[in-house]
Amino acid sequence: MVSAPSSNALSRAVITLLADAAFVFAEPTTAPLPAGENPLVARLTLELGESWELCVCVQDKLGLMLAANLLGTEGETGEAQAAAADAVGELANILAGALAVELFGKNVICKIGIPTVAVESGSAVGECLGKSPCRVNLETEERYVMAVAVLAKGAR
Repeated sequence: MVSAPSSNALSRAVITLLADAAFVFAEPTTAPLPAGENPLVARLTLELGESWELCVCVQDKLGLMLAANLLGTEGETGEAQAAAADAVGELANILAGALAVELFGKNVICKIGIPTVAVESGSAVGECLGKSPCRVNLETEERYVMAVAVLAKGAR
């Protein structure tokens, strides 16, 4: 049986990925996602005998910033707005590759699912994240919050 990565390992992986791929600098925080918002949520599975779900939740403005940085455009452009969900999905996809190595090792082939991205209610996201043994909240320099969690599939 494979256990979830530690929250510290998850935090390091997300912080490094954000800085390297999207030029976003973040640090761990105890701040939750804002309660009145409906965040963009990317979900995908990691499978090797057992199934895990990676859940990446970002405030909508952080989704715009990620898209703008990945595209090299301004954050409030129509192009960035149209690409925000795809940017969050790509972030989840890249992170899943790093976590697959953390969970299963370098010499094991792991099936990584295709990310699905949707706007979800803040209460549903909070309930789901609360079930995760491995979760991290990060806050960017701009004070946007994101939550990333790894859950055993079926724990939702």
